[in-house]
Amino acid sequence: MHTETKLSVYQKELKDASAPRRFSAYAFVFNSFYFLAKGMYAWFAGWFALGTALAATTLIAFGSWTAAAAVLLVMRTVCAFIADRLRLQHIKNFIARNQNVNYSRPVIFYQLPTRQLAAAAFLSGGLFEFYWLYKNWQAVRKDARDEEIRPFWQGIVFGIFFVWPLMKIIRLNLNRSKTEGKHFTAFAGGYAVLLPLQAALGVVPLLWTGAQNFLPLLWAGYLAAWIVGLFLLAAVQKRINFHDRKSNRKLEMPAFVGKAEIAVVLLGLALNLGLLFLRMPAEQNDENLGLALGSTYRMMEGYPDFCRKQGYEMTNFPKVYAKYFAPEIKIINERLQPYGLTMEQAWTFFRIKLEKVMDESIMSEFMALKPAIIELIVRQYKQEKVENFDEAVARKFLNDEITLPVLCSETDRHAQEIIDSNKTYQNFIRQTVNAIRPQQP
Repeated sequence: MHTETKLSVYQKELKDASAPRRFSAYAFVFNSFYFLAKGMYAWFAGWFALGTALAATTLIAFGSWTAAAAVLLVMRTVCAFIADRLRLQHIKNFIARNQNVNYSRPVIFYQLPTRQLAAAAFLSGGLFEFYWLYKNWQAVRKDARDEEIRPFWQGIVFGIFFVWPLMKIIRLNLNRSKTEGKHFTAFAGGYAVLLPLQAALGVVPLLWTGAQNFLPLLWAGYLAAWIVGLFLLAAVQKRINFHDRKSNRKLEMPAFVGKAEIAVVLLGLALNLGLLFLRMPAEQNDENLGLALGSTYRMMEGYPDFCRKQGYEMTNFPKVYAKYFAPEIKIINERLQPYGLTMEQAWTFFRIKLEKVMDESIMSEFMALKPAIIELIVRQYKQEKVENFDEAVARKFLNDEITLPVLCSETDRHAQEIIDSNKTYQNFIRQTVNAIRPQQP
């Protein structure tokens, strides 16, 4: 009903309008946002983009913020001279385009058996739901003669934002044909909430790194919203079918979905299967990249952080590790480049995720290193030929008295020997990095 209301306002505004001002102070101050406030969205987008592009080009060409500001000032001045004239022409065009709009005419909405709708939406992975929105907006545009409706944009591209306006129009028509039935508003409102919720749950993991910790919960929420949404959509479609047949008794329910519907289902099925097959190798690659990042973080930041809490500042071990595995670290950084990250930046995820469990894990690992550390200390005593050295006594003493700060200092001091002797870890990190190494053509 927005178009009818807007048409009435524009007709009154045109009737009462005086000659357009030569210079609009309002447009000078707000520039492109003048067009946004007046509902001239195409002019807003174009004027905003033009001003930004010209200012950026000027800044790059002359390297002067003053020149860029001067360009913006010129844009504002020009806008002030033409804004009111463009506004008047916009009103005239809108009235000419929509003078025949009539929402009192019955709209014959998209007709489809509810089972076929649910099956098509399920098989297409949800794509058919946007086709459903498109077909119904198309019906409203045709029967209400509303040229402002853009079925492709309001149904397929930005459908999640135009569900409720469509449901309001459907409800108006159901009321007139007395086919609304019980709970229609609950069904329609629920679907109008759940469709955007599905989109939000799908986008959250892409925008928030911490969402990886809640993926099972997010997927469960997404599937629940989708399944319940299909049930609500089928309920809405059932009322639409009653309305259509009552409004036009010559209409017959289609026995089968048409070619366009089959094409949408096949396209949705192909897209979802394609994403699945593309995603499986990507997830495997991401998993190996995650293992490599977690391992480097543990050695280069986790160890020093743990030892710092024990009162020892570990400095040598991270440097030796970085030099020892320099080829592997180089590959990790190369694989992170498409994400716009360095290895150190990517560690942020592990700082959050492993903050509570890292210390306990490293303590266990250091205690497992204890025998190797004792061997290194005993070997050092032997090389220095300490007088009255009793190896058995020394081993017992070290085993009983060695502390975590000592383990930290000795690990730091003998970093090269410890890393070099740990063949299991070497194989692990190299195999993991090889799995993400770019394939040679």
